[in-house]
Amino acid sequence: MSVSRPQAPFTASLLGDSQLQVPRKTEIAVPNVQDRKGRIKEMFKKVELSVSSYDTAWVAKVASPDSPQNPCFPECLNWLLENQLYDGSWSLPRRNDLLIKDSMMSTLASVLALRQWEMGEEHVRKGLDFMGSNLGAIVDQKQHSPTGFNIIFPGMIENAKDLGLKLPLSANIVDKMLRERDLELERIFKCNSNGSKAYLAYVSEGLRTKLYDSNEIKKYRRKNGSILNSPATTAALLSRCHDAEGLKYLRSVLDIFDNAVPTIYPVDVYVRLRMVDRLEKMGIANHFPSEIEQVLDETYRCWLEKDEEIFLDAETCALAFRLLKTNGYEVSSDVLAEFNEEECFFSSSGHNLKDIYSVLELYKASEIKTSPDEKVLETLHSWTSSFLKQGLSNGLIHDEKCHKEVDNALKLPYHAQLERLESRRNIECYNADNIQLLKASYRCSNIDNEDFLQLAVADYNIYQAIHQKELKSLERWIKEARLDTLEFTREKVLYGYFLIAAHLRDPELSDARTSWTKNVVLITMVDDRVDVGDRREELDNIIDLLEKYVIFFSLLFLFFLVLPTSLHG
Repeated sequence: MSVSRPQAPFTASLLGDSQLQVPRKTEIAVPNVQDRKGRIKEMFKKVELSVSSYDTAWVAKVASPDSPQNPCFPECLNWLLENQLYDGSWSLPRRNDLLIKDSMMSTLASVLALRQWEMGEEHVRKGLDFMGSNLGAIVDQKQHSPTGFNIIFPGMIENAKDLGLKLPLSANIVDKMLRERDLELERIFKCNSNGSKAYLAYVSEGLRTKLYDSNEIKKYRRKNGSILNSPATTAALLSRCHDAEGLKYLRSVLDIFDNAVPTIYPVDVYVRLRMVDRLEKMGIANHFPSEIEQVLDETYRCWLEKDEEIFLDAETCALAFRLLKTNGYEVSSDVLAEFNEEECFFSSSGHNLKDIYSVLELYKASEIKTSPDEKVLETLHSWTSSFLKQGLSNGLIHDEKCHKEVDNALKLPYHAQLERLESRRNIECYNADNIQLLKASYRCSNIDNEDFLQLAVADYNIYQAIHQKELKSLERWIKEARLDTLEFTREKVLYGYFLIAAHLRDPELSDARTSWTKNVVLITMVDDRVDVGDRREELDNIIDLLEKYVIFFSLLFLFFLVLPTSLHG
């Protein structure tokens, strides 16, 4: 999902005269290319995530195991008191207008945490005022919904009632949300698939006591002690029962992020893979060969060890498969078989952005077929393509950026893509202020940042200038060789050069681009005469001439080399 901001328009074609321009946010001096490359290299060393007020609020609700009347993590309460926004909400600064539901969920969680420990009375009042002034967002279908909103938000409403906290919500809205929550839960329990069970565990902080099964939720514990790498889910479990592993996990996360927690942790494998994907798609991966090789080697090691950070998340698994496969690593598509049934994959009837992007990544993975016998990829391609097409036609994908990505993927299959055009298209779509949405919104500067965009545009313009110079040289060759005067000959220099430049862009491949284009022009010239211009006997003469030219090339070369000097000598 994207924060609205001006995008960089492409004012030129791939071989046009004008260069790409990117709007600058400030008038300060723009760092040079080497500075940007240096900062991007540093990004490979550490994953940077924004913290989540929603998850921090759930951690703040946990009581001390030694003194239940006191909070276990008072530093999280202090963080909530210090980080309320000017409008009374808790959320990411500079949020999108379509993220009001996200702000409502984070604000209600924060209000409940403060009310539970009888702190921040004025903060609670301002938070409730914000909710009261944004009631319409709850039922607005165009608003982006955090994962599990239909279950978690009604659960928090009931929690507020238990605390004696009157929320500024109309009875009609509350009743509607509770009904929808009950229908959602009924559907999930009826489905009883692995996907639905995992989803229910992930959003379990929204479940009432009679539906909360701590033993079932503990089945989704990760090696780091968390429940599905979610601080909020882990904190909710800790609030209902003693859980030493969960407590250790939360303390370790707070040690890293100080007084708050992110909405997902860890996510290092996914983020670094997404960095590689971004750099490849924007045409600047060649600047970071050693960093990318290190990421892929480490990912391959994790793949062979069946690391849970890869295999327990559909998007990460599909992304790892695609990048490893296209970079020459031996990986089997069999691991994607568990995602081959649509009804078992989806977590909720809402199909939020996380679901859409996961399906899109599975679809891209299904295109990387190297053998006709890969039935897993065939099945995967069938249902993912059908789902994405249906999402576009039914208007189910409201996010503009996501809609464009899905549309491009369906229109341009992997094996039909031209590298430079894809780079151009991805630069155009790139948003350095992009926000991702799970149970709460978050930013990751490793994936979305201004350095990627500025370096990609600078790199594109450098190669574009080289290509323009080569094209002008080829146009001179056409005129000097008088090929433009031949009857029935089409000038194919632009067409031929475009095809090769879209694939081979590096400066050291200049001779290859030039040779390819000249061959395209000459072959087209002969082809035109065969198709349109000459009688059969004339065509036979051309073929006979070419055959004799091959046989007597050396003699003819010397003859015509000496002839001019002999005539004038």
